[in-house]
Amino acid sequence: MPDFIPASPTDPAPWRGSTSARRSPLPTGVSDTMADDAQRLLDELHLRHDAFEQQGQVLKQVQVALQRAQSTNQELALVADRVTDAILICDAQRCIKWVNPSFTKLTGFSLTECHGQLTEELLSGPHTDPAVITRVNQTLAQGQSVDKVQVCHHRKDGEPFWVERSVQPIMGSDGQINRYIEVLTDISAERRAEAEHALRLQAEVALATKAEFLSRMSHSMRSPLNAILGFTQLLDMLDDQSLPEAQRRQISHIHTAGQELLSLLDQALDYARLDERSVGIRPQRVDLSIMLKEIRAALEDEAQAQEITIVVESQCPPVWADPQHTRSILFNLLSNAIKFSPTGSTVWLNAHVSQDERIGVVEVKDQGFGIEQSDVPRLFKPFTRLDTGGNKTRGHGLGLAVSQRLAELMHGSIEVSSTLGRGSVFSLKLPLAEGLSPNKPGTSRSNEPPVMLPPLRVVHIEDNPLNRSLVEAMFSAYPQVRLHSAETAAEGQAAIESMNPDVALVDINLPDGSGLDLCRRVRAQSQFRHLPMIALSADALPEHIAKALQTGFNHYLVKPLQITRLLTILSTLPTTQAAPPHA
Repeated sequence: MPDFIPASPTDPAPWRGSTSARRSPLPTGVSDTMADDAQRLLDELHLRHDAFEQQGQVLKQVQVALQRAQSTNQELALVADRVTDAILICDAQRCIKWVNPSFTKLTGFSLTECHGQLTEELLSGPHTDPAVITRVNQTLAQGQSVDKVQVCHHRKDGEPFWVERSVQPIMGSDGQINRYIEVLTDISAERRAEAEHALRLQAEVALATKAEFLSRMSHSMRSPLNAILGFTQLLDMLDDQSLPEAQRRQISHIHTAGQELLSLLDQALDYARLDERSVGIRPQRVDLSIMLKEIRAALEDEAQAQEITIVVESQCPPVWADPQHTRSILFNLLSNAIKFSPTGSTVWLNAHVSQDERIGVVEVKDQGFGIEQSDVPRLFKPFTRLDTGGNKTRGHGLGLAVSQRLAELMHGSIEVSSTLGRGSVFSLKLPLAEGLSPNKPGTSRSNEPPVMLPPLRVVHIEDNPLNRSLVEAMFSAYPQVRLHSAETAAEGQAAIESMNPDVALVDINLPDGSGLDLCRRVRAQSQFRHLPMIALSADALPEHIAKALQTGFNHYLVKPLQITRLLTILSTLPTTQAAPPHA
């Protein structure tokens, strides 16, 4: 009987549903059971192969993700290294684990020195506000972030610095905070700028307060000075027979003292306002040869009284400066030279170009006692007067301080050289005016003849009785002038409307309002739009003078009044009607 009998193809019963029925006939010696085990092993091998392929793909994805993460970490590390803000990474207890180079640059602490320390313990110092640190700790203890809290910390060397501090808690997978990231932004420069700005504001307020005080003081003192100097001028106008010589000398002393007090007021106000923006510097071409001759003419009488000769030499082209301030500086320097020169000596005014040919120099040289070299730096300090070897020391010690500051505002300077026993040289240096045509200022005014006035109707509005008396005394020599005095703005306006005067003299500060408001009301009436109106005020601030002229005043005279100037203005006024009888 054979070992293997193939089944009939037509007999499905024994093999239906059997795996061996779908296979080819097994080789000799292989049982059905062994064939089934091999197939199962083959199927398992296929399954494991597929699993390995899937794991390989997953592994590749993990490798790609790791490469990306590594690249990202490198970029983050690069950013952390290059960013200007200081960055700290702290653990759950807020102990420092890592810092970037900017932290070391800002604080002076390396990673080794600060590792494991609390930020507050490391950076706090005498200038650190404990209240701010407490607020930061309380906020973080509640699990909240801290955003841009300004705090003063201290570097490793103890120097304080200001930062904006931000702290962000980081949650772990368990929902608990496992680390903190802190960012410190250095704001020391901004804080210094704010502090400097605050100091500047305080200085400006103090300067404005000082200027306002001096302005009010000047105004209050000018009113009585107006009466003192005004009446002495009127007395001096009397003929020689009216007053004995002794009384005339006394009047001269009063006038001199009043002028010195007025000079002190003017210089103090000028000095207080030198750093204000309202100090007008209007540079233009200045012909020094003409200006020096004008200044010599103005001080000729004072020099002759001391038998002092003034020699003027000028070989300097025009300079670029403010003519008014330049004249003031040179007037002060020449006046000082005359004051401190011995009788019979010579004072030189010499204008020339400096060696570099870019600066014009005016030297004022005297033959006085001279100045100690140790005293030279004190010359330009306010209210400083030096021992001049027994010479006269009149003055208040403000003239040189004001002159030096004015020269600096015009991009110039004043320098001094002196030898004891041989005199001093004060040199004013100013930039040359190159490439411009010179402007020729007018020649100095000669002594004016006695002022004659036409018939005039005058309304004088002034609340100070002494000032009213001064104006009444001034016009007493002119019978053709009809004067009406008013004490208030309301009375003055009524007088103007009823009298239709030729001129109105108006004080600015009146008991019932401002003279500026009165001027506006008068100018609003068509018949008075061309009425000459002259402001008389003790307020000498340039901006107030400009405001009065803009309001409608034709002239602004500062008290104490220069009577000759006022009379000269009145002498040029047109009159269209005869003066009516005095009201």
